[in-house]
Amino acid sequence: MTLHSKICRGEVTHQRLVPRPHAFTYPSTFFTFDLAELDQIARQTSIFGHNEWNLLSLNDWDYLYGKNSAIIEQLDLILSPQQTGERTLLVTSPRYFGYAFNPVNFHLRVAGSQLLGAVAEVNNTFGDRHIYPLKTLSQVAPDTWTAQCPKAFHVSPFNDMSGTYHFTFQLNRDTLFMGVDLYREGQCVLKTWIRGTAKPISTAAIVRYAVVHLFDTAFNSMPRILWQAAQLYYPKHLKIYPRPSPQSTATLIDRDRPQQDTPIV
Repeated sequence: MTLHSKICRGEVTHQRLVPRPHAFTYPSTFFTFDLAELDQIARQTSIFGHNEWNLLSLNDWDYLYGKNSAIIEQLDLILSPQQTGERTLLVTSPRYFGYAFNPVNFHLRVAGSQLLGAVAEVNNTFGDRHIYPLKTLSQVAPDTWTAQCPKAFHVSPFNDMSGTYHFTFQLNRDTLFMGVDLYREGQCVLKTWIRGTAKPISTAAIVRYAVVHLFDTAFNSMPRILWQAAQLYYPKHLKIYPRPSPQSTATLIDRDRPQQDTPIV
């Protein structure tokens, strides 16, 4: 059976525009997993495990509420339950040798070539997790959708809590682009995106794109984050904003408080 899930090879880019320009681009390897295919992928690819250790593994409890229940069941507390003819794609990087840090994951609800809804799941380096449910999407081209929402979660210590996120999703059979730009008072202050070319998942493809290029995956996210933070703090002297205590009900994991599992409206 042909899988909808893909492995993507491309790049991740950050462009800070103010108060001091700073930009970087890294090669990136990531996956788009159809949540209904996780066990099938584990059976067909000998080095991938679902809820079990393997060279690459994806655990349900690493996402959303952090609960030991299927990701799709956790997502049903956030989006409307998946209907017949719909699929849910998880854009992420799995664990490599048991380790991963994903600054952002995307949960995409699709029907055919249409994007029906999305959830941006953001993890910061302080141990917190927040979601931005994007239930109202504007289709601006045959394969492109946009959405906006106020910033409500502390991510980078070099940004305060003000601003609005502008999301862009471009989906087609062979390529994937997801952009998140931060605006303040009508001015774009930060542009970020990830894009890649999609290939069918197989053991050979995982070895070629993910294992050979191990340091282009989430396995290397934290060292890259620390290096870029050092560039912003020392040579460019950007102001540091301390982590505020999360106040939003969409912050699913707060390192200082018990986890919640209530629906997000």
